[in-house]
Amino acid sequence: MKNFLFGVAILYSFPSLAQQGIQGLVQDAQTKLPIQNVIVTVPAFQIQVRTDSNGVFELPFTWTDHQLVRLRNPEYQLLDTLIQFELPFTWTDHQLVRLRNPEYQLLDTLIQGSATPITLRLNLGHMTTEEVTVSGQQVALRHKSTVPIEVRNLKDLQLSGGMNVSELLTKIPGVYASTLGNGIAKPVIRGMQGMRVVTLVNGVRLEGQQWGGDHGMGIGELALGSAEVIKGPASVLYGADALGGVVYLADESFAQIGRQEWSVQQKWNQNTNGSTSSLMYKKSSGNRRFLVAGSYANHADFQLPNGLFAKNSRFHEWVGKAAYSWFKPNQFHVLRYAFNNSVAGIPGHTHDTLATPLSFQVPIQGRRYSLPAQFFTNQLLSYEYKRFYKNSEVNLLLAQTLNRLVEYDEKVTKPFMEMNLWNSIYQAKWTRKWARVQLMLGTAGMLQLNRNAPFAAEQLLPDAQTLDQGLFALFKWELSSAQLIQMGLRQDLRLIQTTQDGSPLQKIYASPNASFGWSYHIQPKMESRFNLSSGFRAPHLSELLADGFHHGALRYEVGDLQLKPERSLQLDWVLERGGAHGNLSINPYHAWVANYIYLQPSGAAIDGIPVFAYQQLKEGRLYGFDLSAHYHPHWLHHLHWEGSFSYVQFTSNQDSSISLLPPTRLQNEFKYDWKRSGTISKIEFSLSHQWLAAQTRVAYQETASESYQLLHFNARVYIEKSGAWILQTGVRNLTNTIYIDHLSRLKNIGMPGPGRHFYISLKYQIQQQIQK
Repeated sequence: MKNFLFGVAILYSFPSLAQQGIQGLVQDAQTKLPIQNVIVTVPAFQIQVRTDSNGVFELPFTWTDHQLVRLRNPEYQLLDTLIQFELPFTWTDHQLVRLRNPEYQLLDTLIQGSATPITLRLNLGHMTTEEVTVSGQQVALRHKSTVPIEVRNLKDLQLSGGMNVSELLTKIPGVYASTLGNGIAKPVIRGMQGMRVVTLVNGVRLEGQQWGGDHGMGIGELALGSAEVIKGPASVLYGADALGGVVYLADESFAQIGRQEWSVQQKWNQNTNGSTSSLMYKKSSGNRRFLVAGSYANHADFQLPNGLFAKNSRFHEWVGKAAYSWFKPNQFHVLRYAFNNSVAGIPGHTHDTLATPLSFQVPIQGRRYSLPAQFFTNQLLSYEYKRFYKNSEVNLLLAQTLNRLVEYDEKVTKPFMEMNLWNSIYQAKWTRKWARVQLMLGTAGMLQLNRNAPFAAEQLLPDAQTLDQGLFALFKWELSSAQLIQMGLRQDLRLIQTTQDGSPLQKIYASPNASFGWSYHIQPKMESRFNLSSGFRAPHLSELLADGFHHGALRYEVGDLQLKPERSLQLDWVLERGGAHGNLSINPYHAWVANYIYLQPSGAAIDGIPVFAYQQLKEGRLYGFDLSAHYHPHWLHHLHWEGSFSYVQFTSNQDSSISLLPPTRLQNEFKYDWKRSGTISKIEFSLSHQWLAAQTRVAYQETASESYQLLHFNARVYIEKSGAWILQTGVRNLTNTIYIDHLSRLKNIGMPGPGRHFYISLKYQIQQQIQK
């Protein structure tokens, strides 16, 4: 099929008009014929509608402020547009509209007119990219931000067959995963992890004991729709702690207006002899929508390439979600609740100083949890409100989260450690828009209460409360159609109150942060983005006052009250070149880091467990680059090649490196999709290759890692019969390679990663029109 450049939206008159809403017609730009099944999305209101057999769609209400509207269809090019309507309609400013359809490519475009209805015309194409972001504190096109942001659809990431959200994110250049078996994993961005990476779900900050290397994210992939990663310091947007970057996870959209949808999915993994069952129901009627979903996963010990099993690497997990949303002209409300409960074994635990790697590899696969084990529960409750005015909007987010962490060591009747972390969050912001200028003012705060159970055997951290308060401003100015500058300023305050040896203890940290960015369209298909950002992270309670066994991390930790806040200044430059048959992006970066906090082995041991103390590097430099490319040959329409290269390095006058620095990585993936008519409507194949270099730049007493290569094969089949069936299968580690990932927390006991394994997934979903 012939490919064209990005589509252009054209306005003209339309015979019928809905006085209570917005009507439009979607056509093929070349044939002028209507296109059915185009999904039209207004991201700010999280609503979707679909064009009928005549190519007509109707949005159920009008609004005053400009919004992004997206049109999507895999066969047509992306179009984002702003639409402006005048009285008597209340939609008086621009709106971004998105259109999508299985036969056309995603379309996001801006449209401005004097009245409804409108006509949108899509051009054929084959390079599909998700361009709309929400992680930059606003719904916007990615090229309208100077901050390096990577946007991925979770459905595309799931084609890799990864076991958890962190593993799925490793497809993004510069993003790695630090794992403790299959059940515990967290993202690593450019060498920084844990408390230096802020994770948000629908804008709500996850606080799940990130200070521990054995503590996972506490979020499953159930009902997630997209993932965005901000690389580098994002303290201006998200406050203290966002020194390394931000992972922003967003739930999938509600059902299309006037429709309801059921879906059920079953996955099975041969390596862990485990399964995941999930179900979801969505309904949108009038101006009200709701979603409810649940899943259960149960996995035994994972199998190693030598045929043995990793002792006590088993886990099971319950996940539940519910969301209810309603909207009015110029108003949007959404109430969400999420629940995650997991029980994960802690592999590699021992008090035996003569233990060998074979001590943790067993011939029999276990499923029922055994000690030591970690019980991890996350609950999130949030309410979001948006109010749109002409040329301005107000946004309010309120949230309450509770994380409960229980670790059992050797007794089932008494936990070794039990902590409850309450976190109350608020964020309020006001945005004012002019023709080429935009100003955002906001405030955000967080109150954390850390409480130990009185009957637990040990207290690794004392009871404490932490108050965060921040004020921020973000200024964006479009100098011309080709140039954009963005400046941000933020002031943060952190207050920690606790006790030490029975005496009250208070610590106060405060710091301003700033950012400056410039975006320049050198040519219509080439863009350059420059960003300079400062970062700030106050010491965490664990780094200040830890004094006890941390069995999940296999060490005894000692804090230091004299630790200073970490500071960073990072320079990013992005050069992107796009076209009808491919795109190329190069992103070098250089960060100057001061007072970097790290764990240093002391050489001593208590009860056979090594002692680690928190210390600081006075200064260091973290630098590297991410390279990504996507090529689609004109002569083979359905073939896609995606590649990425990630390199990160650290230098300091005090030490050769920092611990757990990611190795150089090269990733290549070949994808082929075959569309056909009939019961089987589409088939996708994926062959991916990963090469990770040896990591020889290690910290004091840290062991080096050897290079390795992995090969994965995946396939997905779409079946249309009494609903939609999606069958996915594949083989991970196709060559049964024996490897030890440098970021694996099991590296110190010589535990390899999973061997060759087969997986299969079957999903059934059905959509129905709601009778009026």
